[in-house]
Amino acid sequence: MSSFLSRFARVAAFFVVLQTISISIHAQTRALPYRFLIPEGYVGWIRVDFDVPGAPPLPIEDGFYIFKFPESGRLQTSSGDVVVSRRNEFRYYSTEGNYLLKVGGPSEKRMVHGEFSGPGQGHIAPVPNHYRYIFIGPTAVFDRYQASDQRLGPHESDGYPKVGAKSWLTREDLIRMDARQP
Repeated sequence: MSSFLSRFARVAAFFVVLQTISISIHAQTRALPYRFLIPEGYVGWIRVDFDVPGAPPLPIEDGFYIFKFPESGRLQTSSGDVVVSRRNEFRYYSTEGNYLLKVGGPSEKRMVHGEFSGPGQGHIAPVPNHYRYIFIGPTAVFDRYQASDQRLGPHESDGYPKVGAKSWLTREDLIRMDARQP
């Protein structure tokens, strides 16, 4: 009888561990919206590389997965790209706090453009991880980029647009565009 109880206890402990792991995995892949935090005034492409071994997982804050970009514009995470949501937020951040960027509305006030993800068909080199690109900046700057011959511009080693600030908006620029709350 003692052997049976001991075996039963081990099996029960095993199932408790499995359930705990299952709950933990589910909590890490919940379908939450994203909050992209971009350095204040940044204008250019940002890129997230997902499922990168050894990179930190995305933190969760206020019901959002948090993507806090450095000035380089590139972020790597061990988390997967788990959701496409209309509730995603884009914010500039600085030492004074952060504030919402306009995704829709009048084009002269829009600051988020050209989002795409992959890898897709025709990528130039093998891309080991899923990625997402987004252009941050005024519509006029994005339109100039779109009108240029993109084959001639700088690219990442995998052939996709070069990540990094093309320019920086001043606080006065941001206030004039209603992108920064005074």
